[in-house]
Amino acid sequence: MMGRYEFLINRPAQRIREITGKTLAPLKISPKQYGVLATLDSEGPLSQRDIGEMLKIDRTTMVTLIDGLEGMSLLVRDDHPKDRRYYLLHLTPAGKKLYKEAHILILKAEEEFLRPLSKNERQTLRESLSKLFSHIPRLEGGH
Repeated sequence: MMGRYEFLINRPAQRIREITGKTLAPLKISPKQYGVLATLDSEGPLSQRDIGEMLKIDRTTMVTLIDGLEGMSLLVRDDHPKDRRYYLLHLTPAGKKLYKEAHILILKAEEEFLRPLSKNERQTLRESLSKLFSHIPRLEGGH
């Protein structure tokens, strides 16, 4: 059991999700909300649909996440310049500030989680996981 890939991948993933949730709790945001903030910070204004596709979050959950973040004044919805059916989501100054605070906390938590690994082992892990991640669409029938 301990040597099976499923166990070796799932247990650390489960633990890092728990750590992320506890790390973000003082800021009153969830890991999924952090993901939305991080995506908007790195990619700039996007539609709710685009963010959902990037993060693999269903439409119903995205509505709840966006409503919550908007209610906390962390993002705003603006009319999409090319398609009136959609809104572009933008981080507010408060959203940018909270994201930066959260990002620092997440980096510290990741550092603690990865402490048993050397710099080279971390790089190898990142490369291996990235390779597996990029292979997922093919497994799902994509290209």
